[in-house]
Amino acid sequence: MPKLDVPPTKSSLLVLQHSLEFAEEGFDLLEQKRQILVLELMRRVEVDRRIQDEVDAVMAAALEAVREAALRSGTEALARESLGIRRQHQVDVQSRSVMGIDIPTITVHHEAAKPEFGVAGGSALSDEVMRRFSEALDAIARLAEVENSVTRLASEVRRTQRRVNALEKIFIPEYRQTIGYIEDVLEEREREQFVIMKMAKRHL
Repeated sequence: MPKLDVPPTKSSLLVLQHSLEFAEEGFDLLEQKRQILVLELMRRVEVDRRIQDEVDAVMAAALEAVREAALRSGTEALARESLGIRRQHQVDVQSRSVMGIDIPTITVHHEAAKPEFGVAGGSALSDEVMRRFSEALDAIARLAEVENSVTRLASEVRRTQRRVNALEKIFIPEYRQTIGYIEDVLEEREREQFVIMKMAKRHL
């Protein structure tokens, strides 16, 4: 029995053959897309690991700078110094398309660095603390960018894989089975018509 509920006619056969050809072309294109997406995802996962290590390192350095400054000046003095800092940071988020997927690009803009403290006005280590945390913010922005792209790419890989599976395991087999059924029916009809014509000629 056919998988698709269509009449076993020549016109149905032509429509199904065209649909099968279109489905097979779509399958090939989707499979190529899936492979490219998987390669891009793997590359970004590796970048994500590297940037995560970088974030861990810069955060450790920033926290060490805080510890050194607190030991030198005391935590209360360091807290008072932090209240006097007025430095602007701006996060710029844009997007670019990768295989039709919007991937974010995150950039952090810092106000021009200048010494906030000196030997007389506070701990010089406070300037080092600010520098270290600015570096950490840059690394965190890069990590957020990569992890967001990994999430979106992984989602698109799953979606593309579902479409590939549907074509490979459902639609294409249904088209092929129904086409085979219609071809068998049409061949049987031709044989019947041939027999009828022979009988009619013999009778005449």
